[in-house]
Amino acid sequence: MRKIFAFALAALLLLAGCGFRGGIAAPSTVEPAVTTTAPATTPPPRRYNGIAEGDVIVGELTFYCDCAKCNGVKYAGVTADGIVLADVAPGDYSVAGANWLPFNALVDVDGTVYRIADRGGPGLNQVGRLDIYTPEGHEAALTLGRVYGAEVRIVTLPGG
Repeated sequence: MRKIFAFALAALLLLAGCGFRGGIAAPSTVEPAVTTTAPATTPPPRRYNGIAEGDVIVGELTFYCDCAKCNGVKYAGVTADGIVLADVAPGDYSVAGANWLPFNALVDVDGTVYRIADRGGPGLNQVGRLDIYTPEGHEAALTLGRVYGAEVRIVTLPGG
């Protein structure tokens, strides 16, 4: 008899702990856990003097090499930020000069990405104006001449 009583008591305690009342299970009062993930936020594009990453600017291109005629005797072969142009291996990166963008900005012109690593005379102050380094030499730079209406897309601006 004790075994039956103990069994019945255990069954009642078990049912009472599960919310069993009067033969009908009570609805659960525990809310399911809901987790929400904040939507991914994309940082705004970096800006520099009113120019933003992703902007496309119609500009003008000229070309230069590392000679003294293109750079002057004092600066021949070295960019304004200290890159020795003769040390730039093919495929490393392409170099451009501009006074209107900060050093290390990346721009895309016709599928080639150039790193702003050089400065130039007052002509390079104009927004959209780039001087493209040409490793093939002075004659190649002269042959390439001047290109008007080039689309310059701002890929990245340093900092942020």
